[in-house]
Order: sequence, then C-alpha cells, then structure tokens
Amino acid sequence: MATAVTSSGNWDFLYSNALLEPERDRLPERITAAEQAINDRFKELANCNDPEKAALVDALRTLQTLRTRKTQRPLGC
Repeated sequence: MATAVTSSGNWDFLYSNALLEPERDRLPERITAAEQAINDRFKELANCNDPEKAALVDALRTLQTLRTRKTQRPLGC
C-alpha cells in the first residue's frame, strides 16, 4: 500500500518511514516520497534563514546514502 501523505510539513514522518522500511522492494518508493517532501520544504523556506534547513540537508544526504547502500543487490544473488 502506498503512502498517501506527501505534505512537506510531514517530511520528517516520511523520512522516518524511509529509514525504518524493512522491505527492500518498498524502500525506493519511501526514499522518493521523503526526498520530494524535503525538497518541497526547502522551497517553502527559500527566503528565510531557518535552522531547519540544516536538518533538511542532513536528511537528504542520509537518504542518498541509504538509496546507494540498501537498494543495491548483493553479488551472487
């Protein structure tokens, strides 16, 4: 079942869902939803100097690492 929540106000919820997703096949969907919400939140904060921006940058970096490491299939499988 796909997550219908895509509001940028819920970026941290979607981020947590991606980090905690146990099923490898669903992980790319979770990561994409979180990245979209984070990028939307960046747009909302574009003209402010908000400390939340640092958390958004960290979250995007973590998602990129998660995507790279967890979506690759092990050799021999």
